[in-house]
This record gives sequence, structure tokens and C-alpha cells, in this order.
Amino acid sequence: MSRLRGDLIERALGGPVLWGGLACLTAFALGPFLWVFLTSLKTRAELYATPLRYLPASLTVANYIDAWTSPLTPFSRFFANSLWVSSVTMVATTAIAVLAGYALARFRFGGRDVLLLVFLATQMFPAVLLIAPLLSQWHALGLIDTYQALIYSNFSFTVPFTVWMLVGYFDSIPRELEESALIDGCGRFGALCRVVLPLAAPGVAATAIFAFVTSWSELLFAITFTSQTEMRTLSAGLLFMVGQYEIQWGQLSAGVMISTVPVAVLFTYLQRHLIRGLSAGALKG
Repeated sequence: MSRLRGDLIERALGGPVLWGGLACLTAFALGPFLWVFLTSLKTRAELYATPLRYLPASLTVANYIDAWTSPLTPFSRFFANSLWVSSVTMVATTAIAVLAGYALARFRFGGRDVLLLVFLATQMFPAVLLIAPLLSQWHALGLIDTYQALIYSNFSFTVPFTVWMLVGYFDSIPRELEESALIDGCGRFGALCRVVLPLAAPGVAATAIFAFVTSWSELLFAITFTSQTEMRTLSAGLLFMVGQYEIQWGQLSAGVMISTVPVAVLFTYLQRHLIRGLSAGALKG
């Protein structure tokens, strides 16, 4: 009887406690995002009103228009720069990681384990340690204020980690599937494209997301290797809205909201491939 009563109490309280805890965690995570969103919709008078208004009295998109079209802070140019740098970094990183990860997972050669350890060890060092050598290298090559300097610098962090991550995905795929494809007349590259990549779709999608988000939010390289305003990326361009005597809170909040759109769209799109890849791997494995 006491055990039945305990089960009833656990069922009665388990659901509300669980959902209540999840609701608190969700509110804690979305709170800053909601605050920035409401700030971006306020007028200048409401931003500096006393006492502070939590909700805007009237919604306005003037901050978004000012942030996008202001000649002093060419936000549209910053956005285009970040989109180009992040897209190229994502595509190139994914291609390099797939080929290198497959080679390290399927072939045994001298120094393989050491190379994997080096890839993993690169994640232990902060980006600031690379500033001096990269800056001197890009200056000698004449790549300061170019997209190449930003893209190549992002490779130093995105490629080693994604290669190391994809090696584990490729190792989990049975070799017999590739051997069957090779027996049927498929080449090594064809087996990779037709057999291995569909099963490793979750890893490839995670690689693309990681490369894009890392490049999109990168700030240290952007402010070091670019000096011209038109070459700034979005993360570095947002600093222009923080002046010496005033912070443009409305435009800054609008810029932050706009900067989240590409990442949200990319994750939403690739999330389908993550689920589809997991399902395909479960059925075929």
C-alpha cells in the first residue's frame, strides 16, 4: 500500500516538477534574447525613460532601418562580409574534413595517431596565441584587409576539430558496406559519396554548423586582420555602435537580432538532415 502511494505521489509530482524545471531553464536561457528583442523595438525616448519601461509602448522598426542604412555604420556591408566569409569557411572546412577524416579513419599509416593527437591539441590553445604569427604572415603575403586572411585564419580552428570529429563518425560505419560497393565496381571515392556520406550525414551536418557558427561569431581575427571599415565583419562592425560617449542601444540591439537570423536559418535547415541522417543510419546499420 505504501509503495502504491509512493508511486502515485511520484507520478503526481514528477510531471509538474519536471515541466516546471524545464520552463525555468527555458526562461533563463531566452530571457536575455527577449530583452534584446524588446529593446530593438523601442524608441529612443523609451530607451532612456525613467523609470525604465520593460515593454515598448509602441512597436517601431526604426532601429532596424537605421542600423541597416546608416552611412556611419554600414551594417549591410558588415552582414555581407560575414555571410561570405562564414559560407566559404563552412564549405571548405566540410570538404577538407570529410576527405581528411575518411583517410584517417580508413587507412593506417605512420604518424596517424600523432596527427590525431595534434588535431585535438590545437583546441587547447586560445586564439590570441596565433595573432602575432598570423599577423606577420598575412602582412608578408599582403593579405591584410582581405577575405583570404579571415578565411585562412578560421581554418586554424575549424579544420582540426571537424577532422577529429568526423574520424569518429567514419570509424563507426562498418567497412563491409564499402567493401561491398568496391566489389560491385564502385571506386573508393564513389564508395565515399554513395555509401559513407549518407550514413555520416549527422556528422557532416554538425561539421557544417560548427564551422559556420565559429566563423560567424569570430571577433579577434576580424578586428586584428582588418583595418578598413568596408572589410569589417558583423561581429567587429557591431563595435562601431559602441561610441566613446554614447552607446546606440536601439541600433545595437537591432544589429544583434539581425545577426542571429543566418545562424537560426542554417540550424533549422540542417536539423532536418541531422534527424534524417540519424534515422537512415539506424535503419541501414
